[in-house]
Amino acid sequence: MLLRRFLLFVIIMTPFCVSAQEPVFEATTNARQVVTNGYFEVSFTLKNAQGSNFQAPSFTDFTVVSGPSRSFSTTIVNGKMNQELTFEFTLQPKRTGNLTIGRATILVGNNRLSSKPITVEVVEGKAAAGNTDEEVFIRAEISTNEAWVGQQIVLDYKLYTNIQIENYNIVEESDYQGFYAQNVRRYDSRLMREVVNNKQYVTKVIKRVALFPQRAGRLTIDPLNVQLGALDENQRRNGFFLNRQLRRIPALTDPVTVDVRSLPADAPAGFTGAVGNFEVNSQINRRNFSTDDAISIRLSVRGDGDTKRIQPPSPQFPSSFEVYEPKVTRENTYETEGLLFGEKEIEYLLVPRDPGDYQLQTTFSWFDPDSASYVTYLSPVFDVNITQGSLRPDRPVVKKEGASSPTEIRYIKNETAISSADRSFPGSAGFWILIVLPFLAVGGTAFWRKASQQRSSLDPTTLRHRSARKVALKRLEQAKALLGSSDSRAFYDAIEHAMDGYVCDKLRIPQSELSREVVRQRLETLNVEEQRIERFLGIKKNCEIALYAGMDNSAAMQETYDQTLALIADIEASI
Repeated sequence: MLLRRFLLFVIIMTPFCVSAQEPVFEATTNARQVVTNGYFEVSFTLKNAQGSNFQAPSFTDFTVVSGPSRSFSTTIVNGKMNQELTFEFTLQPKRTGNLTIGRATILVGNNRLSSKPITVEVVEGKAAAGNTDEEVFIRAEISTNEAWVGQQIVLDYKLYTNIQIENYNIVEESDYQGFYAQNVRRYDSRLMREVVNNKQYVTKVIKRVALFPQRAGRLTIDPLNVQLGALDENQRRNGFFLNRQLRRIPALTDPVTVDVRSLPADAPAGFTGAVGNFEVNSQINRRNFSTDDAISIRLSVRGDGDTKRIQPPSPQFPSSFEVYEPKVTRENTYETEGLLFGEKEIEYLLVPRDPGDYQLQTTFSWFDPDSASYVTYLSPVFDVNITQGSLRPDRPVVKKEGASSPTEIRYIKNETAISSADRSFPGSAGFWILIVLPFLAVGGTAFWRKASQQRSSLDPTTLRHRSARKVALKRLEQAKALLGSSDSRAFYDAIEHAMDGYVCDKLRIPQSELSREVVRQRLETLNVEEQRIERFLGIKKNCEIALYAGMDNSAAMQETYDQTLALIADIEASI
């Protein structure tokens, strides 16, 4: 009974749900260019409405091979109902030239909607070639042959055929030297029709890869070697009940070159390596605090760049706050519209020392390939009010690893009774301690405040230089945690992240200028031994092989970790 009522409710509410969205009537085709003896499909689709009295265009310059075929679909996404009504025709052009498919119309309520005209280019066709070298081939098609370091490039391996391909097997793939490569699994893999050299082919993208150039220069993508399985023509003629023997056809793409440009030198101070199109926002846990509390500010970055290469920026906070090393609280990659996207959330933890009203703000800078310029995000100004805390022994304490926080206060309870023999207080040792102690406290406070002011006056580059070893060891803890796991890729990513961050901070190298040559030059200038330089470059090479060449190097994880620790210690001793 309940099920019947629910179904009745859905039927009654369907027109209202659909009508809440604007109706759309559009025309699409699966070919941009066709040959005179070829075929293609054109579809007229009504979305978000119920229609009637469909009227097709005249198709004056085309022969209607089949159609219209009608299909109807309903989907519910996030509680929203979407309906599509589609009319599809298969057409063959009658002549060459730019031919126009006119408007189709459909009645929605009291309104008649019209589709937009579509123009198709028709070229002179060739007769079917039979079993020639042109019957099937594969191309490597790249979204751009010119890119910036770190910019996402989409590489499609597309099959062109006019024979029936039953299957395919990738025999050998490029190692994508100089790129960070990741397969894209969600993309448009529909069969399409394209014309090459006046000959029509059915096409299909069989593999898509997202590439991120890691260095400047001309980079080459090696050919893809594929073995295709085609049904033998003789078996197709001789009947269905024979064993299916496939004809093996080798196919090889041409090499592809990409010219990669270095990022411009005028990078803002807060730039940490992000390249792409990003959405950035930030939020604070609340606005009113006491000196007992910890303030949490979260910076969220989302976009089509390689977020794994983004290091947390170092915004400038007031000197009256103890600022802890930023922490990555969430990192994820996902696919949408055939592209690879990533998101990263960074948390800044601050502990106020003094009461008062303060303004806090975060920043994030990235390079936008579309405008060829740097973009800087400034968060809203967070006005916070700090009151004096209760200084309770059990108040919340935020503590850095390996060091006591200046906000950690412990009370000492003195339970020793004063006897009558100790009442001769003036002139005693305790008397003089109480006299001298206030002067020592005032002097110590002045010294501490002066040291804090000196630290806060340092520029971010100097601060990162001084804390390079500490930050690198902190990052290596992530690699250490992965030593016993099977995720060797994450391990080598953590090692490379720690090494790159260390040399950028220690040698004052901007992230956008980081390269083997620059690191070697800086280390040689500082008279670091050649053997240590080669050790650094060797560790970098091992990481790149594991990350970008797809080789499993899990057996050397412990050795790589030990070498990295020793190398950082040796460089610290040399500089």
